[in-house]
Amino acid sequence: MKPLVADPTKHADIIATVTRERPVIHRTVSKMAKQMRGLSDVGQKQAIAELTAVWILAVYPEDLDLALSLSDAMRHQTDIYLRESKKADVRH
Repeated sequence: MKPLVADPTKHADIIATVTRERPVIHRTVSKMAKQMRGLSDVGQKQAIAELTAVWILAVYPEDLDLALSLSDAMRHQTDIYLRESKKADVRH
């Protein structure tokens, strides 16, 4: 399956949006994480997977290939975030 790749102009817009929204993103994630405190680690994983799937299906309700491609792209972005977090830990 071919991954979704933004053209250079759209990529710059995406970076600008994430940069602008980063404080709100972090606050929202913190609130969501607090809501999952009572769940086991397995329950937390399931909740995140369900939330992700519901959101992806809302974006691409009629196209499973595009939905799966977005899911792949989100996993890739998560990998990038994890690697960058570890690099930042090493620098501090």
